[in-house]
Amino acid sequence: MNMLKEARQSLIEGISNRQFVRLANGTSALKGYKHRIAMNDNDRMITLTDGESELRICRRDRLWLYKRGIQPRMKQLSESYLLHRITGPLEGAFIDCGANIGELGAYSRAKGLEYHAFEPENLEADCCDRNNFGGRRGTNRFGLWSSDGELTFYSKPGTADGSLFETEAYVDQFKIQVRSLDSYAAEVGLKKVAVLKIEAEGAEPEILTGAYETLKSTTYVTVDCGFEKGVKKESTLVPVFNILLEAGFEAVEWNPQRVTALFKAKSR
Repeated sequence: MNMLKEARQSLIEGISNRQFVRLANGTSALKGYKHRIAMNDNDRMITLTDGESELRICRRDRLWLYKRGIQPRMKQLSESYLLHRITGPLEGAFIDCGANIGELGAYSRAKGLEYHAFEPENLEADCCDRNNFGGRRGTNRFGLWSSDGELTFYSKPGTADGSLFETEAYVDQFKIQVRSLDSYAAEVGLKKVAVLKIEAEGAEPEILTGAYETLKSTTYVTVDCGFEKGVKKESTLVPVFNILLEAGFEAVEWNPQRVTALFKAKSR
């Protein structure tokens, strides 16, 4: 199975943009799907449209995530973070840590929330800018951590597994600026957070530790606690639960498939 996957990926990466567009659009047409892609000859950004929505993506080998179209992917992503379990009106900001191309910006806009995206991978951040900020540089390109400083980022963009902890088969490593969420919130004057979503490939406890003050004005927190931390692929489930319970949150929903958990502040 892995050999077939590797062969498919090699084929996808080895053809020209024009050939890739023809292959992808031909496959969609044969399967009766209405979404299509467009890509300039020397561009790394792919425009995906379905007649109703438009989205920029930047990795050929992640196009399969949209094999049924944009809206099915958005629904799947929202449900994987348990956002469909949030009831009642929301007010304030949506913090998207590990935003990738900023797909959840659509959820944020639909709920009338102010979108704050964090993504250290430059190409993904460029897509996030196009998808959410009209192309202007609105995505925060630093990492979130327990404090401000500089750390090594282990890049693995093909599978969206970049991390501040060394991982298996990372493709590059480079220094990035890191900040605590409290530091960022104080700088931009962030007063109220409706939803804090964290997908940090193992750094979830550190990010929550650096959000002590921010959590006091946060209503919901959704966290990916999967087995993604470092070479040993450890889960952050226990420390995440402990930190949030101590901060006055309670777990309200659980997704065992992705190992995500949704928390709500008891006092809000």
